[in-house]
Amino acid sequence: MADKLSAFLPDSDPVSKTQDVSSGLSASTNYPYKKILKWDISVMHKSRLDFSHKGTYGHALIIAGERATMGAALLASSGCLYAGAGLTTACIPESGLTALNASLPEVMYLSRDKIFEQDTLEKYNSVAIGPGIGIAEEAVALLSRVLELKRPIIADADALNLLASNSLLMQGLVRGSILTPHMKEFDRLFGIHETWYSRLQTARERAVELGIVIVLKNQYTFIIDAEGTVYINTTGSPAMAQGGMGDVLTGIIAAYTAQGYAPKEAAILGCFFHGEAGSELARTSSNVRALDVAKHLPKVPR
Repeated sequence: MADKLSAFLPDSDPVSKTQDVSSGLSASTNYPYKKILKWDISVMHKSRLDFSHKGTYGHALIIAGERATMGAALLASSGCLYAGAGLTTACIPESGLTALNASLPEVMYLSRDKIFEQDTLEKYNSVAIGPGIGIAEEAVALLSRVLELKRPIIADADALNLLASNSLLMQGLVRGSILTPHMKEFDRLFGIHETWYSRLQTARERAVELGIVIVLKNQYTFIIDAEGTVYINTTGSPAMAQGGMGDVLTGIIAAYTAQGYAPKEAAILGCFFHGEAGSELARTSSNVRALDVAKHLPKVPR
């Protein structure tokens, strides 16, 4: 017997109580709502191969942070590093370089000026932008530059707010991109919603229209693909309700994209392992740090 969609929503929209959820991504149903199971992850996730090297697992670029918000950049970079990207580069203000080298010596540095040089970004297999970049002119220029390249991006936090406030930037979003909003960011992007069910319907419509993946974050996170299918992630814990969790998730998704997973797969894997790491830590802690979640990622069983 299928679950009802209402079981995964924080409000009680009556329509959602009539909508069935299938168990597993391969379930042969016409339901647009699918619950992610561990079996799905085991099939989707690829084990590391003998004779592979750092180049095998891609190069991710994290564009994040400004002078007063380097924590967001470090957390996103840590998520990418611990999720297994072969190489991770952080594009941060020069003022944050000492903090980066001290806390994450494996992560490389790219100056903000280099972003605007021709061909600089071609070597990266994934580009994530947003955590802590602010909404000032420099942030607009950074996002504009990335969008000019006509390649998919992972957009979070301030990048979402910039997209919401500038229709020209939104028009530059390339198919295959991944947006990772929480509820308020989603409503800034796509309008105010009274219920979570209506929010999901808008997400389905806009994901199809724009050809993107939307990761709508909550206790149960919804991954909506470009066909309008909603994948429900049930891993995670209330112990994870602390700042920085979204920054880590952005880095994790960037890591899986760099490793060659399709946008939908990268988002599903990222949300599942992010939540599973937090759940495992919550067995012995009433609340968990975002950085600890990142560090625990390699220990989560595959």
